[in-house]
Amino acid sequence: MNQQAIPVTAAPAPHERVTAIVLAGGGAGDALARAVGAPAKALVPLKGKPLGRYVLDALRATPRVRRIVWVGATDRGMERALTGEHRIVPGGPRLLDSLTLGIGAALADAQPGERFLIVSADVPWLRAEHVERFLQAVDGDADLAYPVVMRDVYEAQFAKLPRTWVRLREGEVTGGNLALGRPDALLRTLPWLDLAIRTRKAPVRLAWRLGPLVVASVALGQARLANLEQRVSRLLDLRAQVVVSSDPEVGTDVDDVAHLPATLDLPESDVNEVAPA
Repeated sequence: MNQQAIPVTAAPAPHERVTAIVLAGGGAGDALARAVGAPAKALVPLKGKPLGRYVLDALRATPRVRRIVWVGATDRGMERALTGEHRIVPGGPRLLDSLTLGIGAALADAQPGERFLIVSADVPWLRAEHVERFLQAVDGDADLAYPVVMRDVYEAQFAKLPRTWVRLREGEVTGGNLALGRPDALLRTLPWLDLAIRTRKAPVRLAWRLGPLVVASVALGQARLANLEQRVSRLLDLRAQVVVSSDPEVGTDVDDVAHLPATLDLPESDVNEVAPA
């Protein structure tokens, strides 16, 4: 991908609007899709509508989301909701491929200085207010921002849904299913994202890329979020920010059949079809 095509960075407006890139890969071969007989993970039915439609509805209701680039599978209702300035592009064979395709599609119509919101499509509890609070918490000069959720906050609502935890001085945290970044920063971090995806169940392996002192502090539970933020910023030559989210919904997802019983508390489907533009 030619990084020279990236729009010139400008200071974001106080209430900037963003392009959301939704990663909805996981075709018929995905374990969850295969288990329930769905054509793709994003199309797994949950209480009357596809898994991915919950995320789509949340983003369409988020005032700061200007447009959506959907990367992966859709149904007809989702396609009708993604007309106009929104875009649908095929997903890649790997999550990293889908992310690269999504960034490329978003760059085609990006506004100067615009940041991209990366969202996974398997977060059915996500709502517009969760997205808004995350965007509001990100500093205007942050090149890359990522949310974490404290264990006590998460387990107060999702105790039966397992997560991978990292023990820090502040307590145990899990990573969220959102990220906000400038296009050049996202492209620069693709190798890191590839490693993060492959080692997401073993955070100490990822910490090795930050240096032996970071590995030791993470292993001993002595690392601080501020220090990790600073280390990532120096290593990648950008301004990174960790956002401690009070919304456990951003830190959970549906990856397995065993997670489906937890979705029974989702509200009954009330999908308002959108007429083609």
